[in-house]
Parts: sequence; structure tokens; C-alpha cells
Amino acid sequence: GSGTPEPARVAQLVTDFGLRLFRAALAARGDTNVVFAPYGATSVLVALQVATAGRGRQQLEAATGFSIDGEGTWRGHFGV
Repeated sequence: GSGTPEPARVAQLVTDFGLRLFRAALAARGDTNVVFAPYGATSVLVALQVATAGRGRQQLEAATGFSIDGEGTWRGHFGV
């Protein structure tokens, strides 16, 4: 990786992922109430990044929009 990322950058990447995930969850449900825990979803996906390698790891990085190695992307799986 490129070293330890800035905490503000990490926070922004996690927030961006949470918002993309929320929009995707809301779009699938239509005009109904929804309960959502972006921190929980992000925590699970980060743990999976630690436990995986290869294509699976790349897919998790694409979905979240960031890598635990400190590299961030602006567009993830949800395309926002």
C-alpha cells in the first residue's frame, strides 16, 4: 500500500461507501421505512478484506471503494 492514510480520508471513504449502500438499499425497497447500520456493514466488509486475497479481495475493494492497504477509489460497486 501507500502507507497509513489520513484519518479524514478514511472517514470520507467510509462515509461515501455508507451513503452508496444506503441509496442502493433504499432503491430496492421503494418508498418504505428502512433501518440501516452503515458502520456495521462497513466493519464486516473490512474484516472480510483482512481475511481474503486475490479476486475476492479486489471485489470487496471495488464494493467499498477503498482498500485496507490505504488506497482509495472514488467509485465503488454501487456506481455513485
